[in-house]
Amino acid sequence: MKHFDVYLSNRIDVFIYLALIIVITTLATGFSILLMRRRGMISDLDIRNRSERFTPFLVVLGYYVMAYVLTLELTGIAIPVLYRSLMLGLVVSILTGLIITKRFKLSMHLLAIGGVLAAVIYVGAINATSDLSWIASIVIVSGLLAWSRLELQAHTLKEVYVGFSVGFVCMFSVLILQIG
Repeated sequence: MKHFDVYLSNRIDVFIYLALIIVITTLATGFSILLMRRRGMISDLDIRNRSERFTPFLVVLGYYVMAYVLTLELTGIAIPVLYRSLMLGLVVSILTGLIITKRFKLSMHLLAIGGVLAAVIYVGAINATSDLSWIASIVIVSGLLAWSRLELQAHTLKEVYVGFSVGFVCMFSVLILQIG
């Protein structure tokens, strides 16, 4: 698997633009969740209560939709289709998780790591590489993350498996449909 992206090293404007997207999807999201906790909209930062999950996840989805829109070529900056597809995969994963959460609590942590594994497998496949160390590392981290969610009694085994599966299937499906 390639460990260095030549495109980004030659396009500082794209690199800065993608850095802005990362800020939107991490700092803004984290700040919003903290603000919701401070205002009493959620009882804890883990959002363990399923009835409290909809609004925070909707806000997170909003940030990711905004980030996805920034990857479209509206500004004249050509973002590679892979990056754009990864953002769309995140949006679809979060939206699917949000819909499922209305009826069933699933692990959003495992949804995220399932999506990461799908992305790494897909990128490895399209680049015809077999760097299994990345895949093995993500599988190990997934197991540790699942164990921690179970150990903290934040989720049941079913919620962990469903979260991981939804993340993997959503991301992989979007990448296949967008890129081939």
